[in-house]
Amino acid sequence: MMIYFLVFLFQVLFNIFKTMEIRYTYEQKVKALLYNSVWINLVSLGSTYFSIQRLFAGDWLVVLVYIVGSILGKWMAMTHFDNLKQKLNSYLKKNCRVVKAASMAYTPSRLEGAENEIEK
Repeated sequence: MMIYFLVFLFQVLFNIFKTMEIRYTYEQKVKALLYNSVWINLVSLGSTYFSIQRLFAGDWLVVLVYIVGSILGKWMAMTHFDNLKQKLNSYLKKNCRVVKAASMAYTPSRLEGAENEIEK
């Protein structure tokens, strides 16, 4: 059962990374493309290793798991990945503004002015 889970997980990740590879190539993001290629190779090796191991043992159910994981990975990459990315970016931008505003309130120049007012 663990082999099926690993094949399924590796196939989902593989298809997400392959979809992102196409986007990074189109957007000409070379650094992200290179990192993504490393992950593609790792998950494809894992998926191939475990699925072929089960096939040699005569287990044909792994083919179904392989295909379903592939389909689900493509669907997730095409429908949900951008939404999660946009939510994360908006969350980080919102919190970065709050942190920046808080750090601006405690700059040394402002603190010196506050010390002078306290001494008066």
